[in-house]
Amino acid sequence: MGHVITFAQQKGGAGKTTLLVHLAASWSSAGRSVALMDLDPQHSLTRWAGLRADPALDLIETRDYRAGSDLKSARRSHDIVLIDCPGAASSLLDSVLRESDLVVAPCQPSVMDVWASRSVIDTAAKLRTPCRLLLNRVPPRMGALDDVLAALGDAQPLLLESRMGNRVAYSQSFLSGRTAGETARRSAAAIETEALRAEIEALLAA
Repeated sequence: MGHVITFAQQKGGAGKTTLLVHLAASWSSAGRSVALMDLDPQHSLTRWAGLRADPALDLIETRDYRAGSDLKSARRSHDIVLIDCPGAASSLLDSVLRESDLVVAPCQPSVMDVWASRSVIDTAAKLRTPCRLLLNRVPPRMGALDDVLAALGDAQPLLLESRMGNRVAYSQSFLSGRTAGETARRSAAAIETEALRAEIEALLAA
């Protein structure tokens, strides 16, 4: 049985789809069988997969009413199932999070983005599904990190150690159906992606 990891965030612009595809390519290159499920109304993941046309990444087409059963089937046939999910509270989010092994909520380093993460955190807690926050698009000089950490309050222990920088390489590679690690293997973006993958693997193995 594979692991199911859901990426959800209520606030737009958090970069959840970009993070998801970078991890998907990283796991695939490491020999894992990877399934992708796109439940976000914007369907950015589907567009990226279409540009990439990679048979090693299995994009599973689904609908809201059968997402739960498709997820269970994908778990049985793949090592890793990555779900791009909207963050707004809904029966669909509940259904997906209930079947997930981990929820990752990417969050830009601002107090407003931290506040917007609360709905995902609360939904995951209600369903007893492990949830972690990931600081994404962190600028080189982050002067207000203390304010962000204070805004997290009792959710601060959920913050992953990995942090993803505000790097053009992520968005540029996404637009061509590739990843930053594939365009520049020794780049800071590639190193960050591998560190995040290792941290998530450690959480799943715990």
